[in-house]
Amino acid sequence: MEFLLIALGVIMGILTSYTDIKTGFIEDKHVFPIAGIGVLYYLYYGLAVKHDLFYAFSGLIGLAIGFLLGYLLYLMGGWASGDVVILMGYSALFPYASSYAKIVPPYAARYPLHSITLLFNSILAVFPFIFFYSLAVLVIRRKTTRLKEIFIDKWLKPFELALWISAAFVILRVVGRAIPPQFGVLIWAIAIVILAKLQKVGDVVGILLFAYGAFETPEIIYSYLKLAATFYTFKVFFSLVKVLREEVLTKRVTVDELKEWDILGEWIYEKDGKIYRDRESSFDKVIRALKTLNLNALRVEYDKLIAPPTAEGLRKEDIETLKALVNEGKLEDEFVVRNAMPFAPALFLGFLISVFYGDLFWWLVLKSSGL
Repeated sequence: MEFLLIALGVIMGILTSYTDIKTGFIEDKHVFPIAGIGVLYYLYYGLAVKHDLFYAFSGLIGLAIGFLLGYLLYLMGGWASGDVVILMGYSALFPYASSYAKIVPPYAARYPLHSITLLFNSILAVFPFIFFYSLAVLVIRRKTTRLKEIFIDKWLKPFELALWISAAFVILRVVGRAIPPQFGVLIWAIAIVILAKLQKVGDVVGILLFAYGAFETPEIIYSYLKLAATFYTFKVFFSLVKVLREEVLTKRVTVDELKEWDILGEWIYEKDGKIYRDRESSFDKVIRALKTLNLNALRVEYDKLIAPPTAEGLRKEDIETLKALVNEGKLEDEFVVRNAMPFAPALFLGFLISVFYGDLFWWLVLKSSGL
């Protein structure tokens, strides 16, 4: 039966990839019937065969978790609603890891959280293509400053974070015997937060703790270097995403050049009788919210929303409103427009990798841990 689920996923992947590349849209009829089959299969198998109520609803749970993850990316402006639907479909077919998968994280084996694997695989699978494509564009356009930003800007941060984590492990090792095991992770997390809040002082304390840990257990040095290399890779990835978003996937156009379904790279809204525009990306808002621990940083406060940067794109009435504002002199005649990228093929590739190989992110975690 699992082979049938894989076949249904392949059919869905081919259909959604084709329509996404050709038209930029995903048709619900290519996803929901197949997702429904997955939900019904787990309902039948869980009740009639395994007699496990939780397993019976795992298809529905997977569908819901796929929706939550996809909707988060939708709110960040990175996905269209069709991408959310596709992740829901794959998650309903495989709420748990496939039996063919070689690298299976604990959360996808014990719980219907395989949608996390599907999402990460989809992102990691296309990263090499995005990486070399972006570098080629920057080299051709001679954007040497942006190239330095990818590899050099804030390059010490990954090593600093790895230091805090390693030092927190040393603290945990020292006090570990004096506290109940269930509080270990909490103590470790609190130690990292305190070292990060102390900043330079935290670095000094971290170095002293790391030196002590290295004296007691020299292997910690190798673990630190692997952890730092992993964080540096993520730093390059996120820097690349930022440069890709600003230099490769966006363009500036006039209001007369705007077309229906164009995706804005900015918020345009009215507040206190004035027109404002916010060009900070949703991704940067999330990073700022995490740094300040202030969820209000995710919100754009407005009285009236004129045009959002959602992946659904502009409607004709939105363009007419923007034209009127430009003609009235209330809005500068320059708009940031994002070039849409079809993500359905990436989700399809992530699905195939998830089913036949496993979780790429978990593989990275195991490798960085020396396992």
